[in-house]
Amino acid sequence: MPADTLTEATLWLGKATHERRIGDRAPKGIFSVRGVQRGRHPDLLVCGQLSAAGRSIPGCYVAVEVKPGNKHQDILDGFDAVLRYFTDYACGGIYEVGGSAVDISAIVLVTSFGPNGYLFREEGKFDPKRIVRGPWDAYPMTFTVARLLWRQRDNIVRRLRELILVPGEVRVGTGRFERFSRPLPEVGVMVSDPHRPDDILLMLSSHPYHWHLESGQAFG
Repeated sequence: MPADTLTEATLWLGKATHERRIGDRAPKGIFSVRGVQRGRHPDLLVCGQLSAAGRSIPGCYVAVEVKPGNKHQDILDGFDAVLRYFTDYACGGIYEVGGSAVDISAIVLVTSFGPNGYLFREEGKFDPKRIVRGPWDAYPMTFTVARLLWRQRDNIVRRLRELILVPGEVRVGTGRFERFSRPLPEVGVMVSDPHRPDDILLMLSSHPYHWHLESGQAFG
């Protein structure tokens, strides 16, 4: 992924922690992931408040996978990455900030077109008045990717639960999976809210599905 794409996403998201220092962008903080294949981690880790329908949850960590969004392959690669990170977390992956473990509330996909309210460049050709309506107003591909991520998350959880019934120790990837000992993160996409363009919208697999990411804190 081009460094400028990550830089743009970082500037848009505001306060974030990240594992790698890219280009001349000032570092916002450092995070690491243990118990996974080396080099397999999201691009950014953001800490902030998630709010929806009058409910606010402070101190939430959101893992963010950043893709350019210029072609379908970018979206497919980002889709697969989000589900890999979710599976790794379910199988014992540990995220750390400043040497301390933190719980991940959500894992999301964002592209350089996120500030425009969608994931894929070609979605910019759609008339905003013709976006998918309902409890989630969204551009067609962005809407579809979010819903497919939610469905695949459910499928992964179901398969992992079935593995628990297998006698003996169960290993998935590099981690040892025995039971869910902590809440599992939600998955989805991150874009600018079509109704409130200055706000960051997370379309997550948890009711009420539309969450806003508000001001957070950066860690050094």
